[in-house]
Amino acid sequence: MTTTTTPSAPTPSATARKPKRPRNWRWLRLVVPPAAALLLVLVGTLVYQAGEPSDDDPAFLSPTNRAGIGSADLADRVRRAGVEVAVEQKSSDALVAASAGNATLLITTPRLMQRYYLRMLKVLPSSTRVVIVEPNASAIVDGLLPMRGASRNYIARTAAPGCSYAPAAKAGTAAVVRTRYGPLDEDLGREVARCYADSLVVYERAAVTVTVVGSADVFRNDRIGEHGNAALATGLLTAAPRLIWLDLHRREPPPGITNDPALAGAPGAPPSLRPVDPSNPADPADRDFPQPGPRATGNQPTGQTSANHEDPKPPREPPNPLWSAFPPWTYVATALVVLGVVALAVAMARRLGAPVVEPLPVVVRSSETAIGRGRLYQRAKARGESLQVLRDAAVVRLIRLLRLAPDVERPVLVAAVAASSGWPPPAVEHTLFGPPPDTDDELVNAALRLEQLVNAVTTEQPGTQPAPAAPFEGEPR
Repeated sequence: MTTTTTPSAPTPSATARKPKRPRNWRWLRLVVPPAAALLLVLVGTLVYQAGEPSDDDPAFLSPTNRAGIGSADLADRVRRAGVEVAVEQKSSDALVAASAGNATLLITTPRLMQRYYLRMLKVLPSSTRVVIVEPNASAIVDGLLPMRGASRNYIARTAAPGCSYAPAAKAGTAAVVRTRYGPLDEDLGREVARCYADSLVVYERAAVTVTVVGSADVFRNDRIGEHGNAALATGLLTAAPRLIWLDLHRREPPPGITNDPALAGAPGAPPSLRPVDPSNPADPADRDFPQPGPRATGNQPTGQTSANHEDPKPPREPPNPLWSAFPPWTYVATALVVLGVVALAVAMARRLGAPVVEPLPVVVRSSETAIGRGRLYQRAKARGESLQVLRDAAVVRLIRLLRLAPDVERPVLVAAVAASSGWPPPAVEHTLFGPPPDTDDELVNAALRLEQLVNAVTTEQPGTQPAPAAPFEGEPR
């Protein structure tokens, strides 16, 4: 008994796997340069921010701290100048002490100060001077400080005073130029002096005189000995016999209000914090502290209301702090990098890499290509151009077969072809360089004669005398 075995179908592992197309990584050339530039800017900013002292650090400009970012050295200098230093931990306590007059109020962390407390500065007496250390854009808007905008650099640089303000003129060059302040809003304050390239601004609002200093370096233990920093900081803080030092390192809740008549004569918060009566246009209450009126709440004692209400007229919106986190040149550099990458992409267009070999979607026979091209010539009635393409190809082939120079002259070529094919020179001249055909039949005949001439040169044997297939007009018969 004979058995036959049928070959089993090949397993998938035995079959040839179709090669995978290589992944296209050309897009990386467009993405990597701007991404690297952005990463460099971000890393530099993070490193810079990590080394910067934070105002919520208990050591920052603290009059009792001996660390580099503290201000114990400045406090000692102020005491040696005969000024009493009183340290307060709350804004309300500092304002109450400053309301007694004949003092200097130093605010080292205005960003952490509640906005209503900042607005209370204008109700202080004329004998009290206020020094604010580097308020940012948010503190300017929230506290209704009169400066219009602020721009901050990475580091503080030194500059000459450039003004006649006594403490600055006496100190001379100091490292104050870090945050520069714009012009003052005349509705909120009157400018008294502007020094150190717009980084030290003195203005008056109501009766109080406020000095805004654009850098904390002049107050720090590790920088006070440089340039004229010590003279400037001491001169700003020793104009009165008392210095009230607000050592604040946390954000504060809004102040409360009370309607208790028993506290009317007490030296508490300024009277402008009392509720506003919206029905009385003549209400003397200050509109910088808008309160909708007494509203008792469950978490406050009877007779007290919270100041945490929406203002009837919203204050100016603070700018985005991200814009002030970088110096102006970083935005210019980033814009130039982006424009450069876009210009490079436009210039190179699709040439972002080497040519890629890709398989044709379909395989087209050469005969179909020739037929399609011929039909295009036929539709355009380009008989002369069609015959010229065939003649040029035939001339190139004949020159190669007869081993002539590529730039051979026409009479020499005609003579060589006639000698090799046995055709008369006029027939060769007419076949290779004759006038263009006027009809399709003339085109077909001319193409056939051209093919016969090339075949005659190719298959010519000694002793043979081939003749043209059909005589042309004017050729001897």
